[in-house]
Amino acid sequence: MSPSRFKALPQSVGTHRFFNRRRFSEMKSGAISYNIDRGATLDQDALVGVLRSGRLGAAWPDVTEPEPLPDHHLLWAKPNCFITPHIAGRHQGEAKTLVRHFLKNLEHFIRGEPLLDRVMQGRRFPASHQ
Repeated sequence: MSPSRFKALPQSVGTHRFFNRRRFSEMKSGAISYNIDRGATLDQDALVGVLRSGRLGAAWPDVTEPEPLPDHHLLWAKPNCFITPHIAGRHQGEAKTLVRHFLKNLEHFIRGEPLLDRVMQGRRFPASHQ
């Protein structure tokens, strides 16, 4: 895994269970895992294992698969796992920021210009990242 400090991934065939036993083993001992992207990018069984072993210092999954995580899932019992209810990313002033962005896109649309932050349908995250 590259030496980046943070990774956030889209959900695709190429990112399914991206954070698995191998990738956790490549992280620094005591590292902290935050999952704010999509639940399917995380191998939750592998996460249970690295939390149990002490390899990871803690985990903060904000998204899980399925969502919500079943009451009996082992992650709930890990004292170093702090599951949040899909709330990552919210901030003060978020509504104003979203409205301003929408209005900019509306202006682009009316003028026939390309929209900001378009989702490129059909593009896939390369499977080679597995």
